[in-house]
Amino acid sequence: METINQVITLIIGLAGLISAAVSAFFAIRNFVKALKEKSLKDVWNMIMELADAAMKEAEASQLKGEDKKQMVINAVKAGCKSAGLDIDMFIDQLGAYIDQTIGFVNDMKNK
Repeated sequence: METINQVITLIIGLAGLISAAVSAFFAIRNFVKALKEKSLKDVWNMIMELADAAMKEAEASQLKGEDKKQMVINAVKAGCKSAGLDIDMFIDQLGAYIDQTIGFVNDMKNK
């Protein structure tokens, strides 16, 4: 009986994760389409907005730590790729932005 409950919990968690990933993907894709005519500064600002939306979706998932971060990075990459935008030059900056944002949120929760 306990194994069945664990399997059901796992299935529910995976369904939530898939739903969050699909939602983040479509939101990111729509944002990125608007980026094609922007300067690098504008592109970075839009990437931060996309990352913020993806982080909110990741928080709703059952993932922890680095898995959440990777989910956000993958969602931003997928959205940018589908819009024909290469963000390779922003990947390190994106990872640092995610770490800083999560650190700030965690510090605020602890106060």
